[in-house]
Amino acid sequence: MSGTVTPVNVSARKAGKAIAVGSGPQAIAVTPIGRTVYLLDWAGGTVTPIDTATDTAQRPIQVGSFPSAIAISPRDGTAYVANYGSDIVTPIRLATETAGRAIPAGYAPNALAVAPNGKDVYVVDGNTDEVTPIATATERAGRVVPVGYSPVAVTMAASGVTAYVVNSISSTVTPLAATASGRASSPISVGLYSYPTVLAVTGSTAVVLDTYAGQVSLINTRTRHVFAPERWGNFPVAVAISP
Repeated sequence: MSGTVTPVNVSARKAGKAIAVGSGPQAIAVTPIGRTVYLLDWAGGTVTPIDTATDTAQRPIQVGSFPSAIAISPRDGTAYVANYGSDIVTPIRLATETAGRAIPAGYAPNALAVAPNGKDVYVVDGNTDEVTPIATATERAGRVVPVGYSPVAVTMAASGVTAYVVNSISSTVTPLAATASGRASSPISVGLYSYPTVLAVTGSTAVVLDTYAGQVSLINTRTRHVFAPERWGNFPVAVAISP
């Protein structure tokens, strides 16, 4: 691995000079106003801020062991980092770029999402098949919510009403009410022998990738209807929807 981040000028469609970061870059998040990028270093247990005006890496922020996911609250200037190896979530105060007190999560947290109103964080506990809701006002974990087998991703709907959890081994997507309790609805099956891994939501449509089968399934989130899967190339690993 090169241990770098490559900026791309979207207008010119041209890659810039690679920015050196940690030895195991894992995930990335951008602040709402776009001034800073935060990059996880899985191997080093750190988060590196990058100034987008100068494309310069700043001093890394120490978090937990094997950080696996990061999400930034749109409201209070805090980023939340799921640490797979230490079973905690680390809040980072963006104004000072310092880590706050660790918040206990479930076993092996591997994904998380922040509600659009910034009030709650939903943490996927991959090895216990649960989601841990965290109230951002108190930074305390609530009662865990059981979902499907091997949850691997969580995505918030833009409406802020529902979060969707991808359960890989169950081949399901579990809708969660975006409240402090995170109450789960009955799971939506995406097909036998499907192993969903990634999800994106736009309007009333959820786009679910099956990385290993190289296919995508579309879900009408209002009716819960799942359309027949389509092939999208070999080993698709990510999906993003244009606003």
